[in-house]
Amino acid sequence: MQDAQLDVGSTAFDVADRLAIINLFGAYADFYDQNQLADFRLLFTESPALGLRLRDGTSVSQGIDTVIELLALRKGEFSAQNNQRRHALNSFWFSSQSAEEAKGRCYFQVFAIQDGGPPTPDLTGCYEFTAAKQGGVWRLSRWFLEIDQAQL
Repeated sequence: MQDAQLDVGSTAFDVADRLAIINLFGAYADFYDQNQLADFRLLFTESPALGLRLRDGTSVSQGIDTVIELLALRKGEFSAQNNQRRHALNSFWFSSQSAEEAKGRCYFQVFAIQDGGPPTPDLTGCYEFTAAKQGGVWRLSRWFLEIDQAQL
């Protein structure tokens, strides 16, 4: 397949590429949840487009270095609160996929585990992504987080 929009249910895509992109999502969740932010950074292209859309439609965009710094602060707060976070990713939908680029969405749920207690749903939403293949490796070149809650 060259590039065009995929028909829902079509098998006109490279399965190995699709699995590599889905594996990228798994690494995203694991590296973030394990506070491995240096490895997390490697999942993105050099200058990805990153953004956050709140429920009220407000959008915020930042560069990757700023985002990593903010994530480190947020992870520090969670650690101080003895709050382990776990991402659950599902409902992957690829709207397009070529040999060099794939676009789509997936839902997420973030659970908080406070003081080793039961998991509590804390945040839900959707990731809108573009993945780019560079040197035979897939990386995230565009990543927008749409959250369902009114605030983080």
